[in-house]
Amino acid sequence: MARVMQTTYRGSVSLIVPRRLTLASVVIRYRRRRTRTPRTAMLSAVILLTIVCAITGQNVNETKLTEKILKRITPLADTATKTLELINPLGVDKNLVEKITTTAKTAAKLADDFSYIANVDSARGGENPVLKSIEESPDYASSVVLASDLLSLTTAVANVKERACREQGYKFLDGLLQNKRWALKMFDASAKSPQGLLFGSSYHLGNFDECIAIDDRGEKGGIVEGEYCLATIKWRRGEEAKKERFGRGETLRWAVCVPSSCSARAVSRFVGDVLTHTVGNGTAVIVTERDCYARRPISVDTMDISYLSFMMGFIALLILCSVYEIYTIALGKEKRTVTHELIVSFSLINNIKKIISTKQNNDLGLECISGIKSLAMIFIVAGHACMFIGSGPVMDAEAWDRLIRHPANSFMLSNTLLVDTFLMLSAFLFCRLLLIEFDKRRGKLNVIPILIFRYIRVTPAYAVVILFYMTWLPKIGEGPLWKNRMVLEQERCLSSWWANILYINNYIQTDEICMFQSWYLSVDTQLFFVAPIFIYSLWRWRRIGSVFLALATFISLAIPSYITYRDQLDPTLLFYAKEFTDFATNFYFKVAYIKTHMKMTPYFMGLITGYILHRIQSENYKMSRLMKIFGWLTSIVLGTVAVFSVSVFYQEWYKYNKIEAAAYVSLHKLAWSIANGWLIIACCTGNGGILNKLLTWKVFVPISRLTFCAYLVNGIVELYYVSQLRHPLHVTFFTMVANSIAHLVLTFNLAVILCVIFESPIHGIERILLRIFARPALSDNARRDMSAESSRNTSQSKLET
Repeated sequence: MARVMQTTYRGSVSLIVPRRLTLASVVIRYRRRRTRTPRTAMLSAVILLTIVCAITGQNVNETKLTEKILKRITPLADTATKTLELINPLGVDKNLVEKITTTAKTAAKLADDFSYIANVDSARGGENPVLKSIEESPDYASSVVLASDLLSLTTAVANVKERACREQGYKFLDGLLQNKRWALKMFDASAKSPQGLLFGSSYHLGNFDECIAIDDRGEKGGIVEGEYCLATIKWRRGEEAKKERFGRGETLRWAVCVPSSCSARAVSRFVGDVLTHTVGNGTAVIVTERDCYARRPISVDTMDISYLSFMMGFIALLILCSVYEIYTIALGKEKRTVTHELIVSFSLINNIKKIISTKQNNDLGLECISGIKSLAMIFIVAGHACMFIGSGPVMDAEAWDRLIRHPANSFMLSNTLLVDTFLMLSAFLFCRLLLIEFDKRRGKLNVIPILIFRYIRVTPAYAVVILFYMTWLPKIGEGPLWKNRMVLEQERCLSSWWANILYINNYIQTDEICMFQSWYLSVDTQLFFVAPIFIYSLWRWRRIGSVFLALATFISLAIPSYITYRDQLDPTLLFYAKEFTDFATNFYFKVAYIKTHMKMTPYFMGLITGYILHRIQSENYKMSRLMKIFGWLTSIVLGTVAVFSVSVFYQEWYKYNKIEAAAYVSLHKLAWSIANGWLIIACCTGNGGILNKLLTWKVFVPISRLTFCAYLVNGIVELYYVSQLRHPLHVTFFTMVANSIAHLVLTFNLAVILCVIFESPIHGIERILLRIFARPALSDNARRDMSAESSRNTSQSKLET
């Protein structure tokens, strides 16, 4: 396919003709080759007739032509008409041949009548003769169809096996010859000659909205609707080229606009036939039903209605509870009863106040945790945005490769360490608070309600998002990659939702994982249920418990190293664009990254950090100046090495070494955990300095309360962005930062909605029930004065903090 250009002839204004095939060149070639074989004459006739049709079919309101040009058309039209009988071997439809013949004869007649038109127009004072349009006239020139394109399209349509698709295909070609606007739109909406192919541009998306808006109601009752299909074209490449991890591989995404009656299989065959006539047989074309999109009325099933009804009912409950709270505040009749607290837990006013409040429980000096959580989540969301942008439609595939090779961008490539930070914080808080409760109750604490209520607190908001994926997610928009991403995500959730709810989806049906980021919740939950064993042993038997936890930490380091060495895996999750068009299909992501046994190190290091801080605060231990200097230097060095060392594996000169990979996969997690552990201990004991001031900034408090919901809804933002993208993005550091900020704002706005409606009410209920069922009466030995002044070096807190 090709674009068009303007060619100016002496004595006329301009005539739009194909760039690669001008009328003059056709005339010269035809005269030189008219003595060739009948097959050559046949092909020449088709090309000549296409040119004639393109010229005579000009539907500009006033197309200015010279007598000289039209006189050239007459012999071409006569010669082409005589050779039309030879076209049948090509498999072209007879009706289409007749249509071309009629158009050619019309061109010859127009040429004969041109002198009269010119004389009349000149007599009226016109500078140039004007040929009035007699067909349906779009606002732009219609000769966008190259002769060779029309020939390949005609042959490809003739080879379509599906009758309905073939008939509408002929109607499309007929519409092109008649300059019908809908047919021109269908051709115009398809991708043309690739631009920037050697530059790395692998997404040629055409015009999505122009295609699906086509709706032609024919005079005879026939209807042609546009269907947008994004074919995957695979080029043949050598074995060495296939091993390259940079770039976009051997695939090219090519948009084609076809009648909606055509199935994905027919489109695949059609595109393959067109490519056969243009680039040969060295390509494979893949088109699935998810690659094709046609505008249809939204279909709603029972699950959709049930979900919407539940949401509307829940929102109505929130409104009623909000009215109740306003009523009690206005009358001054607030009652601190369990019933009152339960009702107020569903109040929008109460939940918004809880989110925006900057107050924290300062008994343990854990204010810095809010800052660490907030910053970690901000960079996690930004990392997800960069990954989806970089692996999606871009103009220059090498731009992403240049970014990941630059050492300065290593912090974003170490996004996996930020997720490990959340695992560590989860373990640290659980260990620290549970040890306090063991101290208060002399070890007489029923842990089972804590585990149950933790599940109750986390699951409802999580389930609401999963149900949204299963119902309304594919119905909230449209775009070139919409069905390929959104419908696929819905199908996966319909298949494996139960694994998410049971928090085992990182081991079960990993090929169909629902919500790519949901693996973290499974890992955290599985380790949360195991953690009380280690925490109790630390409290009950200090030495044995310490050895037990140290041994578990060593095993958590050895397992990933052994698996990486045995299977020759990557040292960590490497974000190559062509390997992350779909997270669920990435080999390392499925077999290693999301597994709990590969993620235990930061969790156990969190338990160790919680135990050390508990000992420091309970024993009022004071760190020496030398200890502080050593701790900060060690933390800075290990943290810097852990973050920036990943850049080595992206360099072109790096050669894989399984020993290096096995060592790195565990040691960089250990180094990062040590750096974070010291940061937490230093800040919680008042030795954080300027970092403590930053991390205790009150702005981070509301953000930290939204981190869980932000993690849940971020996938919706990323999927929506890629699925609706109409044009490839020019990737630079600036565009990545700008888009990441936009994704952050959208993610946290959605997080506010989810948190206010679901997460915060359930959390309030969980606190009430936990206080009732998980706090048995203290024994005489356990009762003591709880009102003593607390400091950063003493431990006075409650489990529900």
